[in-house]
Amino acid sequence: MRKVLDIVTILAGAGFLGLAFLTAYEVLSRKLFNHSLAGVDEIGGYVYAIGGAVGFVAAYVANAHIRINLIVARFPHGLRLVLNVASHLTLLAFAALLTWRGGAEWLRSYELGAVSPTPLGTPLIYPQGIWLIALATFTLVIAVTLIRALAKLFGEGGVEAAARDLDIDDIAAETDAELASLKRRQAPEGH
Repeated sequence: MRKVLDIVTILAGAGFLGLAFLTAYEVLSRKLFNHSLAGVDEIGGYVYAIGGAVGFVAAYVANAHIRINLIVARFPHGLRLVLNVASHLTLLAFAALLTWRGGAEWLRSYELGAVSPTPLGTPLIYPQGIWLIALATFTLVIAVTLIRALAKLFGEGGVEAAARDLDIDDIAAETDAELASLKRRQAPEGH
């Protein structure tokens, strides 16, 4: 799963990079040659929607979403677990709402045979379908994480194991991970 997410994240990043080059070409083409590619803004919308949804999943899996840990880190495992379960349930509800509304939009486009009102005339079920898959993946990943943590709570590991699964890394762990990454990058190849 992690390899697939890495590949999809790289593809989303490549989409943003490609959009940047396409936009630069569009601007230069309009200024210098009075010519437009037509549809760059439409493609940009698709890249942002899909890339954003992929970014949701990547940030969640990497535990890189923003949560303030200054005070919460000082709480006992049990209280942190309650707060983390509450925050994950809230995020799950939000992700489920996004997925539900995205699914309704995709279904409406499918039923209507909707195409974009631009020169590209893109059948909307394709970009919306990719976007919906990314949103559904986001929802599913959060749900699985919560289920695993709660299974640990009521099974082996108890409160501490469940709290660790839902907690963000403390500052010392993040610093150690960054320093280890820096050493790996600076080490000569083959050593």
